[in-house]
Amino acid sequence: MRYLMITMAALAVLAGASVTAQRKPYRGVNDTYAPPQFGSRAGWDIRAAHLRELVLASAGLLPMPERTPLNAQVFGQITHPDYSVSKVYFESLPGFFVAGNLYRPIGDGPFPAILSPHGHWAYGRLENSVTASVPGRAISLARQGFVVFTYDMVGYNDSWQLEHRLFGGQREKLWGLSVAGLQLWNGIRGLDFLESLPYVQRDKIGATGASGGGTQVFLLAAVDERVAAAAPVNMISLHMQGGCLCENQPGLRLDTTNVEIAATIAPRPLLMVSATGDWTTNTLEREYPAVRALYALRGAADRVHAVRFDAPHNYNRESREAVYAWMARWLQNAPADVRREERAFTVDPLPDLLVFHRRQVPQNAVDAAQLTTNWIDAARRQLSSTPLEVRARALRQALGFGPPLPASRVAIIPSAPAVRTNRRRQVTVIVAGIDAELEKEFLSAKFILKPVDFTPFDAEEAAKIPFFDTYNRTAASQRVADIVDALRATPDAVLVVAGDAALAGLLALAIETERRALLDVGDFRRRTMRRFSNGSTCRAYGGPAICLLPSPWPATAP
Repeated sequence: MRYLMITMAALAVLAGASVTAQRKPYRGVNDTYAPPQFGSRAGWDIRAAHLRELVLASAGLLPMPERTPLNAQVFGQITHPDYSVSKVYFESLPGFFVAGNLYRPIGDGPFPAILSPHGHWAYGRLENSVTASVPGRAISLARQGFVVFTYDMVGYNDSWQLEHRLFGGQREKLWGLSVAGLQLWNGIRGLDFLESLPYVQRDKIGATGASGGGTQVFLLAAVDERVAAAAPVNMISLHMQGGCLCENQPGLRLDTTNVEIAATIAPRPLLMVSATGDWTTNTLEREYPAVRALYALRGAADRVHAVRFDAPHNYNRESREAVYAWMARWLQNAPADVRREERAFTVDPLPDLLVFHRRQVPQNAVDAAQLTTNWIDAARRQLSSTPLEVRARALRQALGFGPPLPASRVAIIPSAPAVRTNRRRQVTVIVAGIDAELEKEFLSAKFILKPVDFTPFDAEEAAKIPFFDTYNRTAASQRVADIVDALRATPDAVLVVAGDAALAGLLALAIETERRALLDVGDFRRRTMRRFSNGSTCRAYGGPAICLLPSPWPATAP
């Protein structure tokens, strides 16, 4: 499932080395970023496809886990004159439960539907204040003819199995298991649940939520086209990307922002709701024009809109009414100038909405340790049946790389022409981790040596940055990137690496596949390395080849 064990285990053990490259400033959650710019639809389409896959990979969902039975339970219906509300729970993974409330219009339908995740409000999906009311928007949308499913973030209300801000360690990270990934998966399974209801129009499902719920909405809409219209509220910004663990899966924003990710929803309708009192205060001037420009490349400039209200961070009545109109326009075929005013509502008592209030927890419910074990077991089973092409894409994403570069863009710096001395072509060798004696032997044999310049890693500075590996390469993955850069700078060079650098070299060759290389992955064998230097060990010059030493690892072609 998800991050390949071999890749991440290797990354975990890579150590430091001599460094001379200059380090760029580290990125962070609260930095101010430039808006994305693309000049052609073709260029943007390639980038958008990469970003959608990046969202899945960073969430541990490339390839997707098995869609096991939901075993959905809907019960405890309370019927009001103009809507009804029920309790719901289902299994997004075996023994892992998603719980919430299902609001329905009166009648048989079919009706359009709204998936409604919540943000970090004190009462979660049951928050009901002037600033935000999750039940209030569900009641209002149900009165307007929508089926609405509101459900818990991991660790809130009826979601008791994991701690929201504490779940996950190194083991979970290596296997791509995170709160952020689970919430994205819960959203995907929430769409599955809505589609399973006979009174729901399967092609008319929207999604809306505020703050952390807004993050859930645009990530879900980016990767799942079943979201026919999206309205993330008070979230999309170029200077704050999300302040919780549940919004910061590793590797998600190495070179992107929420603005660019949200734009991948095009051409499906997107409403950006902002407020003067939080990080979305500049939406109309900065974020919205950037997203609209990318929508325009898809011929869909009229399908994105932005509004701003004079309010603190919220999902208040004004914001809700903007969303009501947006959903009516795109899911109910209402005119573009439609208005939907919110009527007064009364939320049912909390015990009547809590799913497991005075109800036995399902006997097959798992705890955090068992969930992790089950996830890893499923990943191991899935790995053997996953096509090589999918595994290769997952590996590139795990290493922090997008799709392969076109041939015209691979070489960063043109290599020098080959020099012939006594009819022998002089070969450039990129080296890392070799000792001084071997280096001397290479030079004596008339090879041109180019040591890899490894980028320094400032662990003290990195520790100050929240969610560091969401926005930056780790020390290990940076070493892989440095070797990739060296290979791209000298396209005809041979790679020779030893010691700890050999592991980074092996991973770099998963990115630069058509390269000749010798990797000493174990005990350093001088005799074998010398044999390579005069060309007798492997086909170092006859074509693409990787030689792994010592035995019993065989030579393989990438």
